[in-house]
Amino acid sequence: MPVARLDVVVTAYNRADFLDRCLSSVLASASDTIDVRVIVMDNGSTDGTAETAAAFGERIRVLRTSDNRPIVEVLNRGLDAAIEDRPDCILVMNDDTEFAPGAIERLMSAAEAHPNSVMTPLQLNYREPGRIDDNAYRHVAAVRDLIEDAVVGRPLRQTYPLPTIIGAAMFARREVWEAVGGFDPLFWFYGVDDDVCARARWIGYEVLLVPQAHLFHAHGKLDVPPASPDPAAVLRKWRNETQARYLFVLKDPNHRFAVNVARALGAILKTSVACLFAAWPRGAWEALTIGGHCLARLRRIARTRKLHFDPARRRKPGA
Repeated sequence: MPVARLDVVVTAYNRADFLDRCLSSVLASASDTIDVRVIVMDNGSTDGTAETAAAFGERIRVLRTSDNRPIVEVLNRGLDAAIEDRPDCILVMNDDTEFAPGAIERLMSAAEAHPNSVMTPLQLNYREPGRIDDNAYRHVAAVRDLIEDAVVGRPLRQTYPLPTIIGAAMFARREVWEAVGGFDPLFWFYGVDDDVCARARWIGYEVLLVPQAHLFHAHGKLDVPPASPDPAAVLRKWRNETQARYLFVLKDPNHRFAVNVARALGAILKTSVACLFAAWPRGAWEALTIGGHCLARLRRIARTRKLHFDPARRRKPGA
């Protein structure tokens, strides 16, 4: 049988505690038919992450940044390096994830059946492996057959189409990544995976979940998370999510850009007023400043939107 080449891009920052499990699960998929190579993007770690990765040997390539850079910048650098290697498929994944045995093989098999797609495994709770991850469940619950497949464990279909998938593990053939064009650096963090999926569907690719391929996601914590989350982390997440919401409105290809700007202004005002009614003036201020950040970049957003949603990039039926 022919050998398929898979390049795996793992973004890592101070994850020497988990990287061993992550890389071991990836390299375990290597076989007579799958040639696995890994690019670890060490984003300015100071805890020995790079050394942990390098200890795995010649199948691991470590690319380091001199300091901690924005995650989208690091993702794109790793993706570009993988594309230059000309593999058959590329998997981009987080450092706090671990594949179940056979999961990558199932992704590769699904890619053969659905070559024009972006896909992801089913994410399970790292601490309770029999339970679907809460973030993944929100996607799964929208599809009745998928609920039976994922929860009951009764395989009904190899793949299920979804509007979007979670960026902790995104898998596609190299040609698909090249056509989609990587991750949009306009996003601070949240929403960048949804944006890739929106662009993929615009071009004419499928966005798929492979429910029998399992990935355990620790969400950055190997131990049990504290009962009360860090207020600074909660605010940071809210800021990132709010920025993503504004950007989705501004990049929407279904309306003229001038209409999108008006809709974004409405979203900014609505979010600010909602925060005031919730007696959270800090939130109203944050909503306005984040909105100002986006509006100050309207020219760049317009150029990016035109590039990403150019009708000429759409695939012809049957191509």
